[in-house]
Amino acid sequence: MKKLLFLVLFMASAILGQAQVSKMLGQWNTFDDKTGDMRSCVNITEKNGTYYCEVIMLYEKDASGKYKVMQPPYAKEYEGVVGTQLFIDMKQDDDVLRGEVYDPESQKTYYGKVSYKAKTDELILRGSLDRAGWLGRSQTWKRKK
Repeated sequence: MKKLLFLVLFMASAILGQAQVSKMLGQWNTFDDKTGDMRSCVNITEKNGTYYCEVIMLYEKDASGKYKVMQPPYAKEYEGVVGTQLFIDMKQDDDVLRGEVYDPESQKTYYGKVSYKAKTDELILRGSLDRAGWLGRSQTWKRKK
């Protein structure tokens, strides 16, 4: 009986974890850590159990303070950012994604963890120097509407 209960609980947690991860797919707006300004839109996809995150557009504020899509030619600091893959070998681990994440601003790669907040429909991306996630920072991404 205990084995059956364990098996049922294990299967339920696996199904719930898969449902959480599938909600991570799609387009998300990213934000600047310091200013809170919207920076880019990324698209998260999955193929054969590996998750990919590509920068698909950059944003800038116009004179009135509204965001608009940045058009090429880009300023030198933004050249090559559109099309960049941010996730490296990102795989599902229960209800989160784990792998590495590339930061185009610093041009460095960090250990990465992505989790989904169902109540607010947001992603929390944690990039860190250590695999445990102690030495790093988090960003909140909001679903593109």
